[in-house]
Amino acid sequence: MKTIDITPTWGEWGNVYARLAESGETRAVRALRPDLARALAAAQALKTLTLTEEQTDTVSRILQQELTKQGY
Repeated sequence: MKTIDITPTWGEWGNVYARLAESGETRAVRALRPDLARALAAAQALKTLTLTEEQTDTVSRILQQELTKQGY
């Protein structure tokens, strides 16, 4: 069986979280707090790694893509 992965990327998830927070949807934001914590912990873990040049290029490319999705 073929399936389509429609899981949002972290950049897309960030847009949803920001819109909920900006619109005052505190219950929804509160429910998403564990996901925010996981995203921030992953960012910190990535920051501590020593990467090869190829890995650094990949991380930079993906960071740019995800920031672009969020309007930055």
